[in-house]
Amino acid sequence: MSELINTILENEEIQKLKPDFSRLVFIPKEVAQKAQTLVFAEEKRRELSILTTNNFPEDLRKVLNEFTKKWYYTKIFYTTPEGFNTALQRYDQLEEAKKEEEIKQETAAKADWKSAITIMKEEYENRESKDPADFINTIIRLSFQAWASDLHFQPEEDWVVLRLRIDWVLHQILTFTHQEFWKYMQKIKFMSWVKMNIDYIPQDWRFSFEAVNRIGETKKIDARISFMPWIQTESIVIRFLDASQSVEDFKDIWFTDFHMEILERSLQKTSWIIFMTWPTWSWKTTTLYTILRKLNDWTKKIITLEDPIEYKIAGIQQSQINYDKGYDYESWLKAILRQDPDIILVWETRTKETAQIAINASLTGHLVFTTLHTNSVLDSISRLMNMWIEPYLLTPALQLIIWQRLVRRICPHCWERVEASKEEDLEIRTVLWELQQYHPELWTNYEWKVRKAKGCDYCNNSWYLWREAIIEALEITEKMREKIMKEEPWENLVPFAKKLWFIPMQRDWVLKVIKWDTTLTEVHRVAY
Repeated sequence: MSELINTILENEEIQKLKPDFSRLVFIPKEVAQKAQTLVFAEEKRRELSILTTNNFPEDLRKVLNEFTKKWYYTKIFYTTPEGFNTALQRYDQLEEAKKEEEIKQETAAKADWKSAITIMKEEYENRESKDPADFINTIIRLSFQAWASDLHFQPEEDWVVLRLRIDWVLHQILTFTHQEFWKYMQKIKFMSWVKMNIDYIPQDWRFSFEAVNRIGETKKIDARISFMPWIQTESIVIRFLDASQSVEDFKDIWFTDFHMEILERSLQKTSWIIFMTWPTWSWKTTTLYTILRKLNDWTKKIITLEDPIEYKIAGIQQSQINYDKGYDYESWLKAILRQDPDIILVWETRTKETAQIAINASLTGHLVFTTLHTNSVLDSISRLMNMWIEPYLLTPALQLIIWQRLVRRICPHCWERVEASKEEDLEIRTVLWELQQYHPELWTNYEWKVRKAKGCDYCNNSWYLWREAIIEALEITEKMREKIMKEEPWENLVPFAKKLWFIPMQRDWVLKVIKWDTTLTEVHRVAY
């Protein structure tokens, strides 16, 4: 050590030395006891500080020769047997430190939600003593275990902010200087298999790691990662995909009995097209994969055309779009039709040609699922008309349109029943009155009460915990087809659809507020 001037150390001096456990292990405890020799530090690169009694010179010489073979320099310090026994206690301290680290790692591995964030902050405080790769891997794993769907490294002018998207709300957790973040970014690039020396164009890839999911099982988690050039440094977003979160029943994604009846009736068809319309991050993947699992009884051939393939499903033939190699939706969809499928999933309908091929496939005996970006189910009809899809092709093919969004659920640990405000009461009563006009069988008791949360440790005082879907589903009946064939204006279709077993999303969210799943404040935040 640089502060050690004398090469002969007394017992008191040895007690004051800070042990370097990473170098202590260079000599096993049994050998150290026999030779009365151990390594207590590495003062300079590849220069080891050796403590010995020199009572066993032959054994000491063997130890030093082994270090010489490994290109280490050695600096010898001498002490008494009493001093050496004091230093030998470092091995016991090492074992205790190992046990503490194992307990800490086990605790971190099982941590979830708030405890995971707490451990993240502890790791952050001790980051200088950790290997950069180990540290950033731990941060990524704990981010998933904190129930985050996305991890953001967002560059600002003076620092890089780590933010987690939990229940679709971003939370700022940690900050890094640009200089220290650079070394962590290099580790992330290395494990993501992107080009390390490229920082002027976007890059995307994926990797996987093991972590404990929400139900306490250790699972392989897939992560999709995006690098985007920014002013000071690159912005990084990691999206977590946990295949074990797949659901087997539509009730698990909060389809009401009303919507389940419509969906199951449509899934009994063998040659229609079903559109899923959605904004970004609304569980379209979960809903569509749940549908495919329900239909996957090994008597039908199911082929998907995805961009990207998020989860692999046994028994389903999944294909990946690759525009760089000319594998686009149009060319692959034509090829898929020659593979004799019964059911086809086209991940997204973006162009007129894709829409025409998908619709023609449904008219030739295939059940087709696809998606659109629209703001309601009736907007989907207008969008397809604006793509110049002829009504005589669209109307006989179209069977069902589903639109869904996600809202946060009220925390089940800190909620209480309170009287609805005048504004809440007016909105609820207005919707219930409209609902009774068309669907009196769906009437529900309303007692002027709504659910509000107080905030607790479980929800991190956010009032909400986890999410659920609010849904709009329009089944295309023969009368609706007649209206579409006549190219009726959108505003004429709305009142007509309400009479045909159709519940607009506003009514669905009010029903869920009455059931105490969520709040009007939350649905207004999402829907407006």
